[in-house]
Amino acid sequence: MILIVDSGSTKTDWCFATSATAFKVVHTGGINPAVQAKEEIESTVADMLLQASRESISCGSVAKVSFYGAGCTEAFAPIVEAALRSHFITATISVHSDLLAAARALCGTAPGIACILGTGSNSCLYDGHAIVAHTPSLGYILGDEGSGAVLGRMFLNAVLKGAMSEEISKDFLEETGLTHTDIINKVYRQPSPNRFLASLSKYISRHLDDVALERLVVENFETFISRNLSNYKAPDNVINAVGSVAFFYKEQLRKAALNKGYEVGHILKSPMEGLLSYHFET
Repeated sequence: MILIVDSGSTKTDWCFATSATAFKVVHTGGINPAVQAKEEIESTVADMLLQASRESISCGSVAKVSFYGAGCTEAFAPIVEAALRSHFITATISVHSDLLAAARALCGTAPGIACILGTGSNSCLYDGHAIVAHTPSLGYILGDEGSGAVLGRMFLNAVLKGAMSEEISKDFLEETGLTHTDIINKVYRQPSPNRFLASLSKYISRHLDDVALERLVVENFETFISRNLSNYKAPDNVINAVGSVAFFYKEQLRKAALNKGYEVGHILKSPMEGLLSYHFET
């Protein structure tokens, strides 16, 4: 049995698998060694073990653990490995970035451009084995073009500065009950403003029949392509992407790609399906 883990800052999926089609998944809170103490990570691992026991999963049968997660850089990966090692003593353990998870899930062993488009965004050029080029995402303040957080920021800017139609602006404010003061407070004074901004995608996705609003989504992707993917100079110019924003706005992503001279290849909502294929078929 192998354990494949897909972890973000808010949620972790633990997939115990004996084949690409035979598996059980346990869900826990997120793990990010860049912002969490070792004790907090160990507590999440303990929660996973408890849930696995309830599902009659024998963790002692795990021969290999492949952990992919946010914040798992070379400096922080050993923290996660140590937390896992105390419970999977005889297993082979490897800890990788969430970006490598996206590359393996989307491209397998073939070279290509792999992107994460969710609350945040990221991208890389992958040679079929390793990441060979990477444009830094820089977070939602300095970067994260193409993400849900930046889309939300663009939308609020248009609403509050009168650049969006009066009909959409009025409907949005009435539906959400938000005021100008509420928005400023959520963005500048409350924790996790990136999540608040990304949450506005739910409203945007329901109103894509509005020409200006759909154009906003396309423009967000165009900026992502121009500022991140053009650096890779990939010969085939095919964009592969994983994440909720890529999945739910796939048509707008295709429009943006076409406008910038690219094509869209694989799109996945979650990397787990692709990771199962990668680990059992390669």
